[in-house]
Parts: sequence; structure tokens; C-alpha cells
Amino acid sequence: MFQIVSFEKKINLMTLAPPLRSLPFSSLAATVIGLAAMCQTVSVQAQGLGVASLGATGGLTIPSAYVLDSGDMALSLGNYLDPKLGTFGRKQNYTLGFGLLPRVELFGRFAEYTNQRPTPPGGFNAFGPRDISASVKLQLPLDMPGLPKLAVGATDLSGGAVYFSSKYAVASDEYGPLRWSLGYARGKPALGSVNGAKVLDGAFGGAEFKLGTTRATVLAETDGTQRHAGLRYYSEALPWLGDGQLVGTLQRSFGATDRAGRAADATSFNVSLVLPLGTNDGARKARADAAQKPLQPIAQAEGGGMTATAEDRMDTLARALRASGLDRVRVGTLGNEWVIEYENYRYLHNEADALGVVLGLAAEYAPPGIARVNALTLKAGLMVFETSVEVAAFRNFLRDGDASRVKDTMGFGRLAGYDVAAVQWASGEAGAAQHRSLLRVELKPLLNYTLGTEYGAFDYSLAANVRGTVSLWRGAEVYTDVVQRLSNSDNMEPGRLFAGSRHRNGLKTLALQQSFWFSPRLFTSVGVGKYNYSGLGAEGESILFLPWNEDTIHLKGRSYQRQQDDVQPRRDEAYAASYRWKFDPQTWVEGGYHQYTDRSTGPSLALTRWFGDVAVQVFARRGGPNTFVGMELSLPLTPRQGMGAGPVQLTGTPRYAQSIRTLMTNGGNTLNFVRPDAVRPVELNYKPEVELLNSGRITPAYIKNQVQRMRESFFLHARGQID
Repeated sequence: MFQIVSFEKKINLMTLAPPLRSLPFSSLAATVIGLAAMCQTVSVQAQGLGVASLGATGGLTIPSAYVLDSGDMALSLGNYLDPKLGTFGRKQNYTLGFGLLPRVELFGRFAEYTNQRPTPPGGFNAFGPRDISASVKLQLPLDMPGLPKLAVGATDLSGGAVYFSSKYAVASDEYGPLRWSLGYARGKPALGSVNGAKVLDGAFGGAEFKLGTTRATVLAETDGTQRHAGLRYYSEALPWLGDGQLVGTLQRSFGATDRAGRAADATSFNVSLVLPLGTNDGARKARADAAQKPLQPIAQAEGGGMTATAEDRMDTLARALRASGLDRVRVGTLGNEWVIEYENYRYLHNEADALGVVLGLAAEYAPPGIARVNALTLKAGLMVFETSVEVAAFRNFLRDGDASRVKDTMGFGRLAGYDVAAVQWASGEAGAAQHRSLLRVELKPLLNYTLGTEYGAFDYSLAANVRGTVSLWRGAEVYTDVVQRLSNSDNMEPGRLFAGSRHRNGLKTLALQQSFWFSPRLFTSVGVGKYNYSGLGAEGESILFLPWNEDTIHLKGRSYQRQQDDVQPRRDEAYAASYRWKFDPQTWVEGGYHQYTDRSTGPSLALTRWFGDVAVQVFARRGGPNTFVGMELSLPLTPRQGMGAGPVQLTGTPRYAQSIRTLMTNGGNTLNFVRPDAVRPVELNYKPEVELLNSGRITPAYIKNQVQRMRESFFLHARGQID
């Protein structure tokens, strides 16, 4: 059985010439810069950051000392090609970057420089490099008056075939309309050849000037091997693109030569989208303050409602919560407090949205004498979280947006610890806890792919997964997964190279899942049934919430007995134990030990950062002699406010995750192969954290951080239920 070389391990027969030495700016570029400087009428640089072709924030081809803001994502495409790498008909660069941590940005790059050629099915379809690489930049924490920004970075981090490897230090600053960068890099020759080209090597520098009052700039620079000049335009923040900013660049090289020493000046372009993944509290407060129907002053609201009895108020609240799309609503009193049970499958981005609806409506409808509201969050009829708040504090918060008082009065529990029998549940509709959602149908995509192999730039199999879920008794659900293949590339057809990654049609899963609390801090969910088309067995996860902090311990595993055509039944087993260390509600580090699906064993380490409802994870996993590193992006693929509770409730998936990984090479493993089944961690069909625990975001510190989101959600989704 042959192996397929992928990602950064490419075998290429090109002979690459030595790099050119650093050259001064061309007279043309200097003239353009001079004219631009003379025409300045303002002293403010165009807001935003451009993305250099090498995969880092910076100029045309060089990095700067600036980094993406924490939580920003940058997606770019362009056609710049360093001529020292050769001459090719297809020239494409794709980069994806994240401001992963404050002062740290991480970029991935896919570069394809190839000449296409007709090939038989399954043959090499192009000549030239297809390369996946990663780059990182760290801005030094030296914020002193008069001192420029300083950063260090590395491009093309890998152990396989390297085309763009370089390490650098750079300084950048702004003076009025001028932004400049100056640095030094040490590059490695492409493919490790003595005569291989160095893409970023030696002294480099550049300048960017704003053109008058426009949002355009002019740039000129040298990357240590050749010179460039260009024009760049920064758009305003675009609300229809999630407040993202488009950045377009047109550039021209000067004095460039190819590997044979011939002139190779060329024009190229780059287009970037810089998108904030999260929404800050200021923006959420502004959205709520802009509500078309402000709430009545508190004294007027209380005075106008004195004719309604407490029972009337509870009935009205129950109807309002159901009209907001929530299920299993029940309202009662416990002394001078209201108790509200509810189940949410409508606001699937984040449980904070549903909590804002519940607390907001309850605070507004609470009669005099009710001091606190207790909101009990259910999933599958099982209580999973409790939140309480002082009524007066939340009413004031809805009107003025000052979160300090409401945070001080909030109380939490990981599951409801109260005595249900002690609650005086309302009579009639308010205390009925009607279960209206009989069947939930969830749609989500499935994608298997290979990227950057000798046989194809991108091979894929795309399918739709339709999940139907029915709740039975408390904590129990029966669900089915049906898969329908939608499309796939030729190389994933039966009998072709990647046929093993082609999605199958049919019934993938039919299982019964039972979730429960062993103790107030130990949550467990187990399932039995048919899995992965032909496996009969069980899977499950237990999560221990530590009493002294917000860290958690996770144990999960699966064991299936699989029956395949013409082979004996065999057992499919995978397990994992991990410790999740929470630096803060948005930053997790998780270390664990696995038996992977290929039966290899070894450790793993992952860093997860949350930006709103988007999570970015970088990971390293070792199984036997193989180590894979990669990145995973997960996000909700469903409206923030979906379909309300009803006999049939149609939703998207609250958490869709897609990863990219590469095999790290070493002395005993020198080739980077496509190995889709190697060192894969246990993947549960039913993910208890996603389905029941708000993707792990149910800690008191996290909920407190979401109070502005709760207020925004109330005004967006529940304000119409008042008056």
C-alpha cells in the first residue's frame, strides 16, 4: 500500500538559484512616496492592518511589528509569486490568520505554484510546489513613549519540505500619515538545498503613506531580495460583513529576476477580510440602548401594574416566555423569590441569550414583594444550571446598562440544589411545564478533505447530516443520524486514491442517551445503540467540576463491536482522560492522555480561545511515533434566534468544528503523509458539553461576563412581550 505525500512534504525537481542581496528602493518608488508625502492634508493613518503575501500582518511582502487584535480573523487571497521559486501558470496564495492571544497572531498559508498537466485518474496532476505552512508573530510588551512597536516572528514552521522559512525581528511605528517598518531576517533555502531560494532574508524595510483624506495608501518596500511598490485601500467597517473590513492591495515588483537571472517584474494583487469574531460589551450596550421602545421608568411600570395579582403576573410571564420560543416553562414562588424553569433549543449560539430573555421578562413582570428571580436551565428535562439575580438590580440594568450592581447580586449553581417540593408552583398554565417540542431536527454539514497533495490542490467529500431527537424521560433522549452525500471530487470516487474518506449514505446512528448528575459536581452522559453505520456498543463522558476553582476533569470513551463485509467482527475502542485548566472564561489549556482510534497511545495538549461564540484551538497530539499539530475552528451554524418550540423544531447545529492538521516529520519519519485515520482522538456522536452544557461555558465567571449580552438579547428578542 503506497503513501501519499501531503502538506509541506513535497518532492520537487526544480533547481533554485541563490537569493539576490538586499537592494535600495527604486527611484520610481521614492518619487511616488515623495509625492504622496507632499499631498498629505491630515495626520491620521488609515485605520486597519494589511496582510503581506507571506502570511503575516504587514506591507506588500514584508511583516510589520503590528499584530491582529485578539479575536480578529484575517482571510486573504492573492497571486503574488516570488520569481526565484520558478515560473508557473497557476499562482495562488490563501492565508488565514487569528489574533490568538493579546500580542500574538497565528497564520496558516496555502500556496500553490503549479503548471497543470493532463493526467489519468489518480495521477500527479501538476508540476510545482503545493505548500501548507504556519507562521507566528509575537509583539514584545514594550509600550514606552517614543519607542516603536517591536516584534519577532517565524514563517513556514514545519519539519517537512520548506519553501518560505525565515526568522525575523522588526520594528514599526507611525508618524502622522506615515507608517514604517524596518527589520532583519534570516531565511533558509527552499527545500534545504544549498542553492535554494530564500524568500525573506537580510535587511528589509518599507513605508506606507496615507493619500490625503482618502482611505487609500501608497507603499514601497524591500524584502531583502527585491523591491516592491503598491497601492492599498482600507474600507470602512461593513455591518453586512459582521463589521469586517476589506483591504485591497495592488503591487508591482521592481528589479526582480527569476532563477535564471532574467528580468521578472510582475504585477499582483491581494484582497483581505479582517473580521472581529466577537462583539464587545460596548457594542452590545449600544444595540440595546438603540431599542425602538425604551422601557418605562421603574416607578411608572410598578404603579401601572398594581391591579394585576401575583397569579396574573405569573400567568403573563409564562405566556411571554413561551411566546419567546422557550419550552417546559414553569413559574413558582419560594418565599419572596420567583422560581422559573425553562428549556431552550431556540437560542443555540449561547445559553446567555435565553437567560437574558428569562431574567429580563421576569424582572419586568415581578410584582412588589418579589426580591429575587431564580432561573433554572433545563436540557432534556434535566436541570443543568441555576442563575439568580436581584429584581431591582436587573430592572435598573435593563434601563441604564450599568452592569456593576447586577453582577454583585448574581448567584449561581451548576445544577439546581433546591427542593422542588418546597416551591409553590402556579396553578393553571403558569405551572404546567408543558413540553411542546416533540421532535427536534438538526441539520449540519460533514466535510472530509485533503489539501495540497501531488494529486490535487483540494479533494473533498461533502455530505449533510440530519439528526432527529426525541426526549423521553428526564435526561433521556433517543436520536438518529442520517447521512446524505452531496458532492465529492474525482479522487474520492470508489477505487480512487482517497475513496476511504468518501462519506457513506444511510443510517449512521441510532442510540439512546441518558444524562444525569452523580453528585453536585460530577456530570455523566452515556449512550448505547448503533454507531458509525455498523457498530453496536456504547459511548459516554464524565465531567468533574473541581470544587476549588473552575477547572474540570474529563473522562470519555467509546467501544463498538463492528461487523464489516467479508471480515470478522472487530472492536473499535478509543478513550481519553484530560485536565482542562481555565486561565479565564475565554482561555483554556487542556492536557490529556489518549488511546486513539488507530489504537496508538500518547499525550495531547491544546490551547482554546473563545471569541464570542467562535472558538479557535491549536493542538498537538502524539500517538506512537507520530505527532500531529493543527488548528480547529468551531462556530454555530444556526441563526442566533432560531425556530421556537413546537411539535417539530428545525435547527442548525450549535457547534460545527473543522480542523486542519499536519504530521510533524523527524529523523525516523521523514515524509509528511496523508494519514486520515492516524492519531485521531475519540469522537463522540453525542457531545454532552455541546448538547447540554453550553459547550462547556457554564461557569459563574463566564455567565457574569455575559451580562451585557443578556441585556442585548432581551431587547432584541423579548422586548416585544412587554406592554
